[in-house]
Amino acid sequence: MINIVIVSHSKHLADGVAELASQMINPTHCQLAVAAGINDEEHAIGTDAVKIMTAIESLSQAQSIVVMMDLGSAILSAETAIELLEPELAEKVTLCSAPLVEGTLAAVVAASSGASLEKVIEEATNSLYPKKIQLGENFVQPKNDINAPVKLQGKEASWVVRNPHGLHVRPAATLVEILSTFQADYQLVKGNRRINPLSLNQLSLIQISQGDEITLIASGEQEDEAITAFLELAQNGFGEAFSSDPDTTTLKGILAPIAQIKAPAFIWHETELSPVENLSEPIDIDDQIIKFNHAIKNTLNDLKQHANKANQILGEHIGAIFNGHIMMLDDDELIASVIDRIREEKISAQQSWSDEIQERIQLYCALTDPYLRARELDLRDLRNQVLYQLQDKTRPSFIPSQPAILVAKELFPSTLIQLIDSQLVGIALAKGDALSHSAIIAAEMHLPMLVNLGPSLLKITESQKLKFDINKGELVIEPITSL
Repeated sequence: MINIVIVSHSKHLADGVAELASQMINPTHCQLAVAAGINDEEHAIGTDAVKIMTAIESLSQAQSIVVMMDLGSAILSAETAIELLEPELAEKVTLCSAPLVEGTLAAVVAASSGASLEKVIEEATNSLYPKKIQLGENFVQPKNDINAPVKLQGKEASWVVRNPHGLHVRPAATLVEILSTFQADYQLVKGNRRINPLSLNQLSLIQISQGDEITLIASGEQEDEAITAFLELAQNGFGEAFSSDPDTTTLKGILAPIAQIKAPAFIWHETELSPVENLSEPIDIDDQIIKFNHAIKNTLNDLKQHANKANQILGEHIGAIFNGHIMMLDDDELIASVIDRIREEKISAQQSWSDEIQERIQLYCALTDPYLRARELDLRDLRNQVLYQLQDKTRPSFIPSQPAILVAKELFPSTLIQLIDSQLVGIALAKGDALSHSAIIAAEMHLPMLVNLGPSLLKITESQKLKFDINKGELVIEPITSL
């Protein structure tokens, strides 16, 4: 067994990484412990050597313990923790230089498959290469089996991947876990590339998408069992819940008419704030950094409330949307980039935050995958929430007094979660995206939503009568009658 300790300055970040890792862990071969933050409510960011020592001791039954860390002082704290340990236990501990999030996930998958300590460290250390390839960065690629000239001889099975988002981390981790239980050597082939499918990093490197044909080659004592297990796993969506059976029977009929939803309009103006500058006063760099950190802390607290509300009423899969927002916001690299802008450009926290997020929004908007591209709305939502905190403004709340159809230009996920207990019967947006998290939340709330209705929608006035035709995807606007 190889156990893993997650060390971070932020408990939120460490808990988020642990939550992700728990989705793909095999507790028989690997267990996790978290040592993050310090016991100071006012200044909770930091690392504590005693906490790290205690976490390591809680996993002492393992053959080896790998410690994953985020920033420089976390390394110092981890080294101090090792010095505090009994020598016999200290010898089991290895400090890993891999990036915290990607490295931990790769290490957990490798350890869960029963890999050696050397293999676990290798997988963690190489965990950034899939991202570098996807972003087109120049780098020296580690030695692996990609484009290997020698084909493994053994039993083969091919499969066309039906998973909507391909073999991303969770289904790929499931494949690694299943194959590692058999006594066999493997190659997985996509096009002219060959990899070792027991490596989560290598599975990520070849970017297996929906519609790609992959071939598994197994050679060894249990090659037949491995091929059978592979095909069974593939037929079940590699552990993802979606209809993947090619023999599914679809019956087509005529949909019985559903009565139109008739309700007055409830106008909502989703305000996107801009930085507010006081050019008459010089920028106090330290004060701006303090304000920024305070705004991040308050926004994270709000997001936790959204996540808890979503978990309780709509389910964990919707709560995960806001947990994802927490992870996006509680990111050391993001926070450091904003603070560096404040210092180097001598600009306000508002301007620095807005500029940093806008650059990231543009990256999302340029993606070719429409599902990922729709996530730009989440970034705009986060930008807005933090600006509200920095400007010391209260976000408007709204509750329609009667059943109504909400009419807006756009709707953020953090706004929509406030509507769970409202009397809304439908949502009509001038813009929007059917793949956005707002649309996903609305569907779970059983609220029909129409998007991309165009700017004419915004001419509707408060309480104007509307008809929402679900079957046709139409919104009928009744004329205003004068008394």
